[in-house]
Amino acid sequence: MFIFDPDYTFEWPVKVHYPAAGGDEIREFTGIFKLPEDELEIYAGRESGTGSIQDIIEAVRDRISTYWIGWSGIQTPDGGELPYSPDFRTRLLKQRPVREAVDRALSEAVLGMREKN
Repeated sequence: MFIFDPDYTFEWPVKVHYPAAGGDEIREFTGIFKLPEDELEIYAGRESGTGSIQDIIEAVRDRISTYWIGWSGIQTPDGGELPYSPDFRTRLLKQRPVREAVDRALSEAVLGMREKN
């Protein structure tokens, strides 16, 4: 049976590609996302060729923050689990590899756009 849930949330794998000698080092965690009310919201703030790079990055961070509401599998250097908080989310989104990975995961989940290998 289908039950409409306007506040539907879901988990999705997030693969972060960090630069490393000889290629990327891929680190993975599980993101928890809120499903947008309208899939067109996912396109808001994407690079359009207008505005400064700072404005574009801030718009992408804001858009992602609206839908990225939690995680599991992110560890601290001492081996503990990094608890979710808006502050930690903001700090993570300041790293380009993380921001791009979360944006890619959200697009894959909501729009069915998978990265080609």
